[in-house]
Amino acid sequence: MMKIVFALLLTNAFAFVPSSTVVTPVARRPHGGQPVMLVSRDAVSGLTAPLRKLGNIFAAAPAVAEKPATTQVAVKKSLSDPITKDEVRAAVRAWCDGIVDIGRVYKSGGDYKARAIQHIEKHYAFDSITEGSKLLFKPTLASEYNFRSDMDEFISYFIGDGVYSEDGGFAIKPWDAVRFDTFGTFIVPGGSSGTTSGIYHFTPSAAPDTEVKVEYTFQFIRSKTDPSQLKIVLHHSSVPFSK
Repeated sequence: MMKIVFALLLTNAFAFVPSSTVVTPVARRPHGGQPVMLVSRDAVSGLTAPLRKLGNIFAAAPAVAEKPATTQVAVKKSLSDPITKDEVRAAVRAWCDGIVDIGRVYKSGGDYKARAIQHIEKHYAFDSITEGSKLLFKPTLASEYNFRSDMDEFISYFIGDGVYSEDGGFAIKPWDAVRFDTFGTFIVPGGSSGTTSGIYHFTPSAAPDTEVKVEYTFQFIRSKTDPSQLKIVLHHSSVPFSK
């Protein structure tokens, strides 16, 4: 493409050359190769002004508008849209990232309680509980109060806010990273809920070369207030059995 453009420029440049300019062809065979055409110094000088005129023509040409960059628009979901396995996996990933971020805020001296509440409200279906039902949460590090269902109990477990003395604040251990391996995901017929089980691996800040292995099961539904978001109605977490 560049060769074509250059040829056009050169052709048009010669169109501007005054008739008095002499271009003298001189045949020469460099190192026994093909003949080449040499142009005299006077001819080159005669081309300077025409090439400058061509530059002015291109400078005056209207600029071609660039195509705007395409952006991906988030697809809105409704409560009737079936939940997909990809959505379930993304929801588990977001939960793991949130746990790490609570620890980051804690280490930096920020308002980690506010960040924990934000995490709980984002990932657990407190906005979608029907009358007579409750959220089902079985935390990993709970032996006396094995199950949790209300906001205060969730906060107590994640940051040790004093509701139960056994809670040391799981999310403010803190953790540098959380990765997970999915064992399997089950989407109910019709897609109104998705359940997934697997193992997540927590990297503690105090021992970044180690990992803590924990088993998990999450069940998700679509949020009634924002159906594009999946929220947890059941969360079971435990350490593997040890002989």
